[in-house]
Amino acid sequence: MIAVKERNNYKEFFTKSLMKKRGQLAIFVIVAIVIVVAGVLVYLFYPNIAGIIGGEVSPNTFLRECMQPEVKTTMEMLAKQGGYEDPEGFILYKGNEVKYLCYNAQYYQLCKVQQPLIKGHFEKELNRILEVKAERCITEMKDVFSARGYDVSSTGAGAKAEILPGKVLVSFDTQMTLSKDETQTFRGFSASIPSEMYFLLMTATSIVDYESNYGDSETTLYMSYYPNLRIEKTKLSDGSTVYVLEDVTTAETFTFASRSLAWPPGYGGLTK
Repeated sequence: MIAVKERNNYKEFFTKSLMKKRGQLAIFVIVAIVIVVAGVLVYLFYPNIAGIIGGEVSPNTFLRECMQPEVKTTMEMLAKQGGYEDPEGFILYKGNEVKYLCYNAQYYQLCKVQQPLIKGHFEKELNRILEVKAERCITEMKDVFSARGYDVSSTGAGAKAEILPGKVLVSFDTQMTLSKDETQTFRGFSASIPSEMYFLLMTATSIVDYESNYGDSETTLYMSYYPNLRIEKTKLSDGSTVYVLEDVTTAETFTFASRSLAWPPGYGGLTK
């Protein structure tokens, strides 16, 4: 009887110990999951503080993460309107004011190029808008570091974007000094953002050149040479043509309008 009782006590003790260990393991797993999820949320929804969390001082990371979404958003807006924020000489297409990059109001006449330097103008518009946003990012960064107890001084708040093959290079002309236990100085740096906008702008330039010389472009030739390129070409009733160029790998687009060798309504004309 004593042996049976001891055996039952041992089983009870073993069971309680096993349940206790399982409970502790479950708590550890839950805590680990909470930590991982919290870290992911911080990096996804608060990228501006990712570079300075845990005491690491990184103004470069802060500015890069602050400016990158601004660059992409601004480029998308400009690209929908032929590279202009407030275009003059445009056609309303799907709710957007699409700039005529080549235009002639007369019938049977070749269009005249309205913007010969498409890429250069796109960069000019992009940089003009980003100038204000760069200053805002600098101000936000100062506030963040000041709240952490740093004495902050800075000079310059400029940012310049250059559209290059395969990327947009953003250069920051900013110098910042942070002082707390020690003094650190950070100077201008650059951030590279993957993009195929250069390719789209060069294709648009080629199409505009073709329309100004021949009146209409053969878009299937472009797409046969460049498998990543998709061109949507829409002929409108007033003789205008709207082009939407898309890089299928990045889903970036560039939209512009042209009116060249337009035919009066009812006379047919080129329909490609």
